[in-house]
Amino acid sequence: MKNVVKRLAYSFFTIILAVTAIFFVIRMAPGDPVSRILGPEASLEEVFLYRQQLGLDLPLYKQYITYFLNLSKGDLGSSLYKKKDVFSLIKARMIPTFTLALLSIFISCILGTFLGALAAFYKSKTYDNVSRTISLLALSFPIFSLAPILVYIFAIKLKLVPVSEWGEIRHAILPVVTLVIPLSSIILRVARNKYLEESSAPWITVLKAKGMSEFGVFLRLVKVCLPSILNVVAIQLSIVLAGAMISETIFDIPGMGSLLFEGIQNRDYPIVQGVIIYSTIIYMCVYFLIDYLNSLIDPRIEF
Repeated sequence: MKNVVKRLAYSFFTIILAVTAIFFVIRMAPGDPVSRILGPEASLEEVFLYRQQLGLDLPLYKQYITYFLNLSKGDLGSSLYKKKDVFSLIKARMIPTFTLALLSIFISCILGTFLGALAAFYKSKTYDNVSRTISLLALSFPIFSLAPILVYIFAIKLKLVPVSEWGEIRHAILPVVTLVIPLSSIILRVARNKYLEESSAPWITVLKAKGMSEFGVFLRLVKVCLPSILNVVAIQLSIVLAGAMISETIFDIPGMGSLLFEGIQNRDYPIVQGVIIYSTIIYMCVYFLIDYLNSLIDPRIEF
């Protein structure tokens, strides 16, 4: 119970730190939201009055205190550009982002774990060498360069999948593949190394001496290696969320990523802050869940 309280306190502190950092960083960026909203033809008087109306004429520390007090009540504020409640805007964009992130994590875990096990089984053979080379090549391509390549091959040349639609499962194929390729490559390499490390452990010899089947030994091996794989997923989760948001922008998917991009373009402070806060909360919750699952799988791991 004491550890749980510590983890919750740590999560709360991390969220507060993220809120504070993004509040000040976005206001240091060049560009004025009022000038963006009113346009270049607005007079200085109109700009001043509108800034006063939005409370942007106040000192930064007063703006921060006001925002933090509203946030403590669950109020993320209203969009400066869209004139809508930020929570409702984020709520409407959550499903595409969660769909991409969850599908990519689920497929990557299964694919990476299986291919990593095969690579360990065929150590130093053709399959092992080829799989490691391909995974290293996949990791060398960032998402913003991998996505256009996949679009060009599978959407433009082969015309197998659509590029910029959303609503059916086929619309998620290219964005999910874009996220699965790098994540599954990392899991493959970690799983392979962990399998090789544990397969030569004394407890494997004991299980075989007791007459356990090869498949039973393999299942035990997967269970022992699973915490390491889940830890990789936890570490890469922020990259997956960021990658999902980048993919949404590239594939024109109406998710949190495209909303964040719009907010940055328009200097819409409440939207940018709201998306970052929700992303941080999601990350902390999933990290908390993975730690709990690890403690269930391996009792030696304290939760």
